[in-house]
Amino acid sequence: MNRNLCFLFTWTLVMTGCNAFTSTPTAASVADSYFSGYAFVDANGNGQLDPADTPLKDAIFIVQLEGGAQFGGRTDESGTAFVTIPAAVQYPVTLLMKPPVNSSWTLIGPARIILQEPAREKTSFLFAAK
Repeated sequence: MNRNLCFLFTWTLVMTGCNAFTSTPTAASVADSYFSGYAFVDANGNGQLDPADTPLKDAIFIVQLEGGAQFGGRTDESGTAFVTIPAAVQYPVTLLMKPPVNSSWTLIGPARIILQEPAREKTSFLFAAK
């Protein structure tokens, strides 16, 4: 009798491929994507970002994905805006910054930043009076 049980157990393992003892794979987690942009006013009018340039509040930071989907946020008192996209994104990604609504500021550069991979440095935009 023990011999028959042993055979039956072995045959069951062979037929099921030992699936009874393997774990079920879990789904891969989906990570959020984070972007930041910085807006400054060109204090000395030289067209370059300098330590003396001051932060610009309420500029509109836009993250544009392939296919045209856009996500945005406004800069705070420190000229910083953060955008969280609730999914992993495919690169390239385009970063844009627009002046505050109904303001006297105009963007002088850069017009856009295209990221081929996650940013490793600060993404800054410079504004001047119209």
